[in-house]
Amino acid sequence: MQTKTGIIKRIVDVVLTVLLLFLMAFQVTGDVLHEWLGIGMTVTLVIHHILNRKWYKAVFKGKY
Repeated sequence: MQTKTGIIKRIVDVVLTVLLLFLMAFQVTGDVLHEWLGIGMTVTLVIHHILNRKWYKAVFKGKY
């Protein structure tokens, strides 16, 4: 069974993937929605990096 943090990480990853797909469809979403989706992706990306901060610590120790 996955931990609560693991489930949240998966949800954040899925949201990032969906936002990226919508951001690439600029002709469909339009200018204003594209900008809001970009802001949402930036916020979600920051959350992603905060949730995975242990990985960054392990990389510099060679334990990834």
